[in-house]
Amino acid sequence: MKYEIRVEDKIIGTTDLEGGDPPMGFVFGAVDPTDFYESNGGRTALRIYIRETNEEIATEHIAIEDHSGEFGEQCVEVTALVSSAEEYEKFFKHHLDAYEKQFR
Repeated sequence: MKYEIRVEDKIIGTTDLEGGDPPMGFVFGAVDPTDFYESNGGRTALRIYIRETNEEIATEHIAIEDHSGEFGEQCVEVTALVSSAEEYEKFFKHHLDAYEKQFR
């Protein structure tokens, strides 16, 4: 599933949010920046939406880290703290299932 990272009405990047830490409520992934992305831009009012449905995922915090300068190639990552366990299960059940599978 693809997710869009937006600032106001501009999509600054897309991500698969391929990683998760369910007990802590975090999801994270590599970012494919768009032309609206600014590596040193202010990152206030970031929001994450499901691309296919345009549904916003409620989050407490979203952080973008850009290591491109350090690595000499594009390396941008996003980490988001999902606002509740219910919201996490609704949108990221696959991460929750993978986590619980470790203990079976």
